[in-house]
Amino acid sequence: MPVKGKDEVALIAQVEQMLSEAKLNFAKEVVVGEARPDFVVTTENGDQIVIEVKAWESSPDSTARAINQAHRYKELSKAGAAVVVTSTVLESIASSAIAVTPMGGLIGALARLANILAKKKRPTKAQFVHPAPNKKIFASMPFAQMYDDTFLVAIEPASLANGAIAERVDHNGTVGPVVPQIKDMIKTSKVIVADLSDSRPNVLHEVGYAEALGKPVIQICSTSTSLLPFNVRNNQTIKYAIGQTAKLKKALEAEIKKYV
Repeated sequence: MPVKGKDEVALIAQVEQMLSEAKLNFAKEVVVGEARPDFVVTTENGDQIVIEVKAWESSPDSTARAINQAHRYKELSKAGAAVVVTSTVLESIASSAIAVTPMGGLIGALARLANILAKKKRPTKAQFVHPAPNKKIFASMPFAQMYDDTFLVAIEPASLANGAIAERVDHNGTVGPVVPQIKDMIKTSKVIVADLSDSRPNVLHEVGYAEALGKPVIQICSTSTSLLPFNVRNNQTIKYAIGQTAKLKKALEAEIKKYV
């Protein structure tokens, strides 16, 4: 789960208030399956709906990105349905399994999804919900839609499998000074997973800071390693391909185990 900026923290508080006022059965900041959504709602029929909150800036790609993340949260949590709440859409978009909605449409979206799930002949098997672990792993990586699956499908599940949570800074939802926040996260992390794809300057800076602190760094990369700066090029790097993040998860799970 990306670290929330002030805007998203405020939205999460609003969602929590709305869920409470609607007298829904929900849990906050928990692990469900291989996902760590902001909330999980259990319906009267026993079905689970996971909720993730985003405070992304409005753009043509934001809604499509939210839809993709809703599908990923549903798949990884194995919940009956998933909802992404974001300020970037003007109207609710829903299917039988996912919804992307502005704040004002959340309770209605949950009601529609709960009704759809209740009509299924075979109710969705409830997944075990448990508190998030205390151990932390910092994910230093490009913040772009094409790398969402790298975090959601590979880094986060591999961390959870080792009794840790993965965090990254969600630059689109973060306001205020970001660098001090990143430094604090690196300091408190057991290990850093650094995605060096595209040789992003911010990732290289974070790797250098982590190494200066003596923190172990696991390097991954989806682009040519020959283009990396010499001081990281010769380090052990796990190569992966966009769209094949399930394989990356297995490799990361083994590497993270060495440090946590």
